[in-house]
Amino acid sequence: MNKLADWIKRHQVTAFFIITFAISWGLGFSWGAVLKRDQFLMLPLAFVAACGPGLAGIIITAVTNTQPRQGPRKAFWIAFLVAGFVSALVCLANLKFIEHFPLSPAVVGLFTISVVPVAFVIASTYSRIPSVRNYLASLIQLRGVVGWSLLGLVLFPALLLISFSINSLLNRQPILSHQFPDISLALIGLVIVKFLYQLFFFNATGEETGWRGFALPRLQKRTSPLIAALSIAFFWVPWHFFGWQAEGQPVSTLQYWIVMYIGHVLLSVLIVWIYNRAKGSILVAGFTHAATNTAQAFIPVQSIQSLYLTLFVAALVLILVDRMWKKLPPDHPAVYRSPEHAAQPSVEPTPTLAP
Repeated sequence: MNKLADWIKRHQVTAFFIITFAISWGLGFSWGAVLKRDQFLMLPLAFVAACGPGLAGIIITAVTNTQPRQGPRKAFWIAFLVAGFVSALVCLANLKFIEHFPLSPAVVGLFTISVVPVAFVIASTYSRIPSVRNYLASLIQLRGVVGWSLLGLVLFPALLLISFSINSLLNRQPILSHQFPDISLALIGLVIVKFLYQLFFFNATGEETGWRGFALPRLQKRTSPLIAALSIAFFWVPWHFFGWQAEGQPVSTLQYWIVMYIGHVLLSVLIVWIYNRAKGSILVAGFTHAATNTAQAFIPVQSIQSLYLTLFVAALVLILVDRMWKKLPPDHPAVYRSPEHAAQPSVEPTPTLAP
């Protein structure tokens, strides 16, 4: 066991991807069981599978922790209960108002049990394991990143709308030919419910705690943000395999994978850029990810070519402006530092009296 822990500590990024796919692909059958065969008792396993990246990050961080446990157990369990309650409300609201799924005591009970992995990830921000608590701290911290959070909320929706203009210019059609939903209080409420659902299930808690929160800082310790973004996208796309298969997507065709890789590479660059700009905020990355999926749910993409062209130009501008091909300085908040190194206080020069 000590040898395994030592290997994980030395190869944290490799271990992360192995454990992530072991969890998500190992339980991937549950997605098909729920979506295709209505075997809803598999739902708790499907939720665990969707949290694979976040759970992998927590496991590795806990295994490699070298500091004694700190703080009371009560804080974790209070956070767990509160997170579970809020997560269940968000999940049930999505079922009721977005999916129009009939609620019953059995359904409420099943989904309340199923939100446990999400509640666990959120509650781990109050873990007694110092390295886990520090690793996940930015998941619940809005202070200092309000501006970047707002940008994360509008970044992809704005680019999506710009792509409509580009599509109109390329096809010589008026922009008004696109069908936009009528804005109303009911629509705003649905957008909020959908966004919160995406944020909790699982864009921030399940995915961004792992992809950007855990893997990215360790990759950026060795390489540039651009290479790190491409590396994450390489694994990010196939991670969705069982979910896309359960949804009935054409996962057996090469064209589908090419389209998915192009889109996820461009999105990975955008999310890595805003994560680094927000000084390594998992919450900001989660907002950006959730806003991306929410926008596509309410504003159908008119032309994938025009959208990808818009994303490509935006990503290229960010790469050039921020020189994302260059490594970040080792003391950057989005670059991983071992707990021992991070805990070392800066040494102040000893004052001396003038002769």
